[in-house]
Amino acid sequence: MTLAGSIHIDLFHCNGRATEARIASARPSAAAQVLLGKTPEQVLGTIPLLFTLCGNAQAYAALLVCRTALGMALEPRHDTARDMLVQMETLREHVWRILLDWPAFVGLAPDKKALAALLKFDAQFKQHLFRHGEPFKLDSGLDIDEGQLTRLINEVEALIDAAIFNGRMAGFQAISTEAQLHNWLRQSGTLPARLLGYLYSQNWVAVGQNNIACLPELDNETLNRQIQQEDLTIFCRTPHWQRRCFETTLLNRQLPQPLILELQGHYGNGLIARIVGRLLEVTGIPFRLRQLLAQTKDDTAIPAHCAANEGIALAQIQAARGLLIHRLVLRQGRVYDYRILAPTEWNFHPEGIVAQGLRRLQAPCHNDLRRQAELLINAIDPCVQYTLNLTYSGNDTET
Repeated sequence: MTLAGSIHIDLFHCNGRATEARIASARPSAAAQVLLGKTPEQVLGTIPLLFTLCGNAQAYAALLVCRTALGMALEPRHDTARDMLVQMETLREHVWRILLDWPAFVGLAPDKKALAALLKFDAQFKQHLFRHGEPFKLDSGLDIDEGQLTRLINEVEALIDAAIFNGRMAGFQAISTEAQLHNWLRQSGTLPARLLGYLYSQNWVAVGQNNIACLPELDNETLNRQIQQEDLTIFCRTPHWQRRCFETTLLNRQLPQPLILELQGHYGNGLIARIVGRLLEVTGIPFRLRQLLAQTKDDTAIPAHCAANEGIALAQIQAARGLLIHRLVLRQGRVYDYRILAPTEWNFHPEGIVAQGLRRLQAPCHNDLRRQAELLINAIDPCVQYTLNLTYSGNDTET
């Protein structure tokens, strides 16, 4: 069984402009029913069966929320190792979009071979981080092979450098201004350069720009207090914070980058900021993996017990597509309530970042309008399949 579902998007347009965008989610909210009455151990065995996409982030959030509800001790080194697995998963999801989806926008064939090579690393990282390769159990034990992990990180970095940047990733990483970006575009024949060049040539760099802000960081206590004041089912399907819609995407994490700051100053949260943000995150993950590996050697932290509130626990994980939240209510050692709030619910909210971005689209023809919509949806990236239907809402026929 999986809890994937789908999203249906209707885009209405007239005279070259979008007039309305309606988003309907068919994503089931069945976690509470599936997990009801289970023990924490059973929850941790079930979650990987329910979520094939972002499985590491889902399993990690489930483990954190179960450990907190049980009042178990914190595991700083273990969690640092688990952060490495989520980083690798984030890299894989971004590379999936880049190598499989981006080529179609510029008339190229997808690179399935490089993606297949990247898929093998998840199991290898687990094997060299945790005993028996099992990172998401209540009693998981560390078994870190620093030499093998260093080798794997180097291999991952070399793979993405070759597959995405034609061996010139360092040149992209050195870019901090839009002027430098233009120079790089003129000199580079890479897939990212072709896609970004296409956006500039079409004057689509600001496509999707709108006023939806990035979700601020929220501590668990504050977030849980908000959730307790809501109808949980409604909140988990159409979340908001202080009565406003927010986005939680990779752009949230890349906002401090100088290049993103400049691009946002010129084009807001439009397409170019999102596409460049994905590239920056990809190039930064190997460095982050090395940082985390070094931190796993720090055993000076004194374990403390998680602060559970009468068996109510909440965990937040930055997954590939944004903030993932798990909330558990445990009574007499079994699940009384379990809720999962994925980033897709924020981003594909009926009044959220995608809907507002689509409503601002304009193009000279139907095909260009569809292409803009597809680029925007791909850049924000739902975690499920979607359908996009364009409907003319005027009286005359558009070209």
